[in-house]
This record gives sequence, C-alpha cells and structure tokens, in this order.
Amino acid sequence: MQTVRDVTFDLLRRLGVTTIVGNPGSTEEAFLADFPSDFQYILALHESCVVGVAEGLSQGLRAPVVVNVHTNAGLGNAMGNLITAALGKTPLIVTAGQQTRAMLLGEPFLANTDAEALPKPWVKWSYEPRRAKDVPAAFMRAYAMAVQPPAGPVFLSLPMDDWDEPMDAVDVFRTVSMRQAPDPERLALCVDLIGGSRNPVLVYGGDVARCGAWEEGVALAERLGAPVWLAPLPERVSFPQNHPLYAGVLPPAIAPLGAALAGHDLVVVIGAPVFRYYPFVPGKCLPDGARLLHITDDPAEAARAVVGDSLLGDAKLVLAALARHVSARPARVSNPSRPSRLAQAAPV
Repeated sequence: MQTVRDVTFDLLRRLGVTTIVGNPGSTEEAFLADFPSDFQYILALHESCVVGVAEGLSQGLRAPVVVNVHTNAGLGNAMGNLITAALGKTPLIVTAGQQTRAMLLGEPFLANTDAEALPKPWVKWSYEPRRAKDVPAAFMRAYAMAVQPPAGPVFLSLPMDDWDEPMDAVDVFRTVSMRQAPDPERLALCVDLIGGSRNPVLVYGGDVARCGAWEEGVALAERLGAPVWLAPLPERVSFPQNHPLYAGVLPPAIAPLGAALAGHDLVVVIGAPVFRYYPFVPGKCLPDGARLLHITDDPAEAARAVVGDSLLGDAKLVLAALARHVSARPARVSNPSRPSRLAQAAPV
C-alpha cells in the first residue's frame, strides 16, 4: 500500500509542480524523506528569502511553486514576502509543518496553535487537513485556488506524522481553468465608450505581463494611438518603455495622478488596481469630465476601486478583443524624445 507521501508526490508530478523552495525544520523532515529524484528542492537562507525565491521562479516558469517553510515562527518570518506575493498575484502553494497530531491538544513545542489563521488575509485559502488521507486532495484544492483568477498564494498546514500514513492510491487529479472571458455585452459597451471618446489614455498593470499579453497591449495602444501609463507602484513592467506611446509611471497619490491624466476624457485601466495610492495628497481622482473603465480579473479589486465602471475578464482576452473591435486612430507620440517609429506607420 502507498503512503500519503507517495500519493501526494504523484499528484504534484501530474500537475507539473515539481519545484519546491524551502527552509525546513524538524516538523518538515518527514515531508523530505525519500525525496523523489525528479523533483527539485531549492534551499534558501531563511523563510523570507524562500518566498522571494519562489515568487521569482513562479513568475519565470509561469507556473505554481511549492514553498516549504518551518512551522509558526518560520511562517511568521515569511509573511513580509507573502504579502508581496499576494499583491503580485503569484500562485504559490505555501506549506508548513505541524506537530504530531497525537500531541496537538497539549500545544507542545513547535505546535502552530491556530495554523489556518496565521497567514491570513494574505492567502486565498488556508487549511489544515482533518485526516492524513486528506492531504493529497488538499494539495489539489490548493493548486486550483492558487492558479484560478485572481491567482495568488495559498497555505497548507501539514502534521508531520501524516506523510508515512498508508492510504489507497486515490486519484484526485483534475484540471481547472486559468482565464476568465469577459461578458460580451459589457465588452461591447466598453468598445462603444472607447470609440466615442475624444482623447483616451491607457493605464496598464501587472496583469498584462502576468497574462502574457505584452503584444496585445502594444497592439491596442497602437490601434488607438493612445499614450500608455504604467499603474502606480507596478509590480511588473507591462509595456515597452522605449515605445513612443509610453508615458511613464503614474504617481501614487490622488492629486498628482489626476493631474497627470489631464486632457483625457476616458481612462482605460487594464490589469491594475484603481488606484494604488500611498501618500495622501487630496485632490480629484480624475480630470473634470473624464470617465474611467476598469478591466480586471479580480472582483474584489473591482469592488474597492475608488472610481470607474468595471469589466471582469482576463487581460489578454480583453486586450485582444478590444484591439479587434475598436476603430483605428492616428498615432500620437506620448514622449517626443523617443524615436517616432509610428509616425509614418499605418495603424495596426
């Protein structure tokens, strides 16, 4: 009969999640016993570094990465970079060891007494399996939660004596969707609004890069001939900064951000919060008479926006659809100091 470890590693193998970054302690040793040769374990100096390394690998691989940190204090040390991963929508499966189940009632040394609460609110889902045989299914759900939009880190607390428990070779593998198509009717309204605008401007956020929508973002900008700002405090670069339509990075404060958008009657924000402010500089969020469209794959991000009408959808799908349906306009060079390769070119 197989063990919980065998079934779990078989599942991770089928999911293509074979990269683990960690800084283990005694409560994680059982997970590492008989570590399979087709997996890669990357050891980092301490838990904060572990999450940082894993986030970079996840972004580069465009796939989830397992994070293996030590119980309670180690997870606490990881929290700073876990916040960064959450804000960056990076799919990480964060695991921490838990004390032996038979000892938990007495809260022994290294017990995580409220394991599911510790990483909140910076994980999409937090769970400690109630039975050892639930560990593989918990990993499957963790994977599904991590990769579905909006992507982000999840957390599993895993008692150290679970791994050697015998269990049947159950198959919990399943596939999940990772893109959210926009509502066609609301997308058509956005196309009409952009088409009726006099001087639109685009604001791109990290989702454009995250979704692999670099080319679609450039295509829409060139079709509209519209300047492109990066959203305030961007976690990724989502538009080529040597492009003649590149305008810069918006300031992260209300008054200067509104002033930077002066002259535009429509602001189209794609794949970014509206807006990521830091210093409180009171003023107008938008220029007088301007309207804002907010396109995001995150319902919570849309709900907390300070201004604008939202469309839920994957940035790549929405950008491609808008570029197909909006009317082409003459190019306008945002930064005259850059070579205007578009000045003589026909719109895309």
